[in-house]
Amino acid sequence: MALIDIGSRKQLFVDDYLIESMDHCVKTMNRAEKVPGNPVLRAEHPWEGRHLIVDEVWWDDEAGRFEMRYSARTWVGRRVKDEVLLEEKDRSRTCLAVSEDGIEWEKPVVGEVEFEGSKQNNILPSDWLMGYTYPDPNASDEKRFRGHVRAGDTRAPGMTMDLYTSPDFKSWTPYVHNPIIDTSPKIGRWGPTSFMGWDPIREVYAVHLENSRHRRSPLGKRLIGRAESPDGIVWSEPETILVPDAQDPPDTEFYSMPCTAYEGLYVGLLWIFRTTNTTHHPEVVFSRDGIHYERNYRQPFIERGGGSDFDSISVYAKESIVVGDQIYTFYNGRNWRSHDTLIELGDGARADIGLAVSRLDGFVSVDGTKALAGDPPLGRPHFAEYSELVTRSFSFTGSQLHLNLASAPRHGGAGPCEVRVEILEPYHDYIPGYAFEDADPIEEGGLDQVTSWNGSSDLSRLEGQPVKLRFYFRNAKLYSFQFR
Repeated sequence: MALIDIGSRKQLFVDDYLIESMDHCVKTMNRAEKVPGNPVLRAEHPWEGRHLIVDEVWWDDEAGRFEMRYSARTWVGRRVKDEVLLEEKDRSRTCLAVSEDGIEWEKPVVGEVEFEGSKQNNILPSDWLMGYTYPDPNASDEKRFRGHVRAGDTRAPGMTMDLYTSPDFKSWTPYVHNPIIDTSPKIGRWGPTSFMGWDPIREVYAVHLENSRHRRSPLGKRLIGRAESPDGIVWSEPETILVPDAQDPPDTEFYSMPCTAYEGLYVGLLWIFRTTNTTHHPEVVFSRDGIHYERNYRQPFIERGGGSDFDSISVYAKESIVVGDQIYTFYNGRNWRSHDTLIELGDGARADIGLAVSRLDGFVSVDGTKALAGDPPLGRPHFAEYSELVTRSFSFTGSQLHLNLASAPRHGGAGPCEVRVEILEPYHDYIPGYAFEDADPIEEGGLDQVTSWNGSSDLSRLEGQPVKLRFYFRNAKLYSFQFR
């Protein structure tokens, strides 16, 4: 068996873990595409005020739909002498919305809370609500949801947090030994906080948080920390895992990091906060152990809008959700940067809910570049027009090799997509029957393209043996591969 055994796990090209070499190709971070008609949710009823914020959104397999809880309010700026203060014109209300496709949303009548003499609205009762919630796959049906609420005196130096459990996301029972977290007498506040919930990779409960004391910390910046718990009750001290570096502009801080476990990887959407112009955008980061993150892609995963667009100043992304063959990333968008601009924009100040979508495994691809110029490599005359990627040695479980790829004509030109795969010995010698000449070309993109050699896709005889793959491709983007 090889030093690396991938079994039947899908392998993405987000890092160099399985990449030995690349020739005339490059890894590309693919931005999530905003859906037409963004924002997908905006205020339209009197009880919603003018500004909406998505609190949580999840996919309900049984119902076959997205369900969202969102906060509705109106922010205004108020001048007090030489200072502009931020305040809510009316109190925040939490509401429910549902959607089959994430784009068209219905705001169903919940019928629980009275507004201006009527319960014909989608407002949720306050006793249904928790500050932070997530499903617990390890719990019984009576405790299938966990909720956390900050407790105690918010003016005190420390921070305390209580735990609640629920069978239905509505009725909550407090944990008998609350609080489960108490940072006093230290100054601390665990926030902004994003509970990952159960981490299936490290098999612990996990939370990511702003792990600093702002200007009082030695670095004087917001940082990202991680805390863990074996049972969701006793938590470790948060440890810093992400800090701005020399490649970042001096005013860069990290505001929050929603995180998702995806195909054995941690995919974090790191909120980049530029303090000079008060903008926010998400940057996608990856880790294999939950502690050491690679920031190889410094471009926004979701771009801010332009002009007076609802997301022109800040994009606050939530955890990505995989449904079918797409990745959905909902986000809060805002077009005002400070309390002063709230006054300047007046009714034009917006905070709405947007959606950006990616194809399955689409965070990063390996893209072919310009064909080789001049004389082709010695002894390989017909390989000159292909980009190449060679993997490290690994062993696998399964009988077929499946690829996720897209057709992508080079430099916008014409030309067919083509992908061929060689299977090599660990020392790069050819395995008879699996060389370039044996490989059947894949000539169109697809989420699940099966490779074959001389008309056969059966790899049973190679299962468990150490091998390498050499991808030859042109006019194509490679996203992932999997044996199964």
